[in-house]
Amino acid sequence: MPAPFHSSANALFDTEVRQVRRLSPGFLRITLTGAHLNRFAAHGLDQRIKILVPAGPYPAAFADEQLHESEWRRRWRDLPAADRPALRSYTTSAVRPDQREVDLDFYVHARPGPASAWAVSARAGQRLLVSGPSSRLSENRHGIQWSPGVATRVLLAGDETAFPAIRGIVSAMHPLVRATIFLEAGDPMDAAWLTRDLQSHAVTVHRRGSTDEGSALLRPVEVWSRGAGAGASAMGDDFYAWLATESSQVAQLRDLLHRTGITPERVHAQGYWNDRARDAPTGSGT
Repeated sequence: MPAPFHSSANALFDTEVRQVRRLSPGFLRITLTGAHLNRFAAHGLDQRIKILVPAGPYPAAFADEQLHESEWRRRWRDLPAADRPALRSYTTSAVRPDQREVDLDFYVHARPGPASAWAVSARAGQRLLVSGPSSRLSENRHGIQWSPGVATRVLLAGDETAFPAIRGIVSAMHPLVRATIFLEAGDPMDAAWLTRDLQSHAVTVHRRGSTDEGSALLRPVEVWSRGAGAGASAMGDDFYAWLATESSQVAQLRDLLHRTGITPERVHAQGYWNDRARDAPTGSGT
């Protein structure tokens, strides 16, 4: 039986923090640099990578450069649970192979998890292990969920954890594609840096207020489903929806679209993080 992740195009990059910049009250942009980041493939869209969040010095198991994903994961599993770095999924905001730089945008939750806590304390020179696409392994776009096919009308919805992916998706859209975009934000200023890049599409920001993170998308998606869902369903392959938010909200968002007759293959809905206990060693988001 082949090893898990044997077909992955990802390798482990040893990076360090070059710069930390605050984009908004809730977002930090961290620029990473590393000797081998010239091999970090810039596929864009919603491509997800893994970061290995350190709780202290990295174990010696990760001393080797450019470990394939199947190998570093095996070594990670072999470590005692207390010694394993927390795994978190992120979307790159920018990749500059010629400068050996990668930008990651971190949203700091009200109840920070390991990645948020690391980002808040990050300083130039700190080490971070990143598992991402290596041009040396493959040109395949491993880890991308965005798959609209021939669609010219799309629906995008996401909370803050999905903002980098939404930005990557929209920046790659054909000029004839039109998107309806729902953004959830606890603070509208956290969406302002993104909406500047979305001006040719129909964008609304839905403020969360004091409600749980991930919950403010339900109402606008429900209203859209009542008004536009049947028409989107009739469009068949010319319509596509992409939604990402807190994991417990995803099924409700997906169901709202499916009830209108939009087929499952025209909807991608994914949990980007979870609001369970934040000390778990694996997961998405922050």
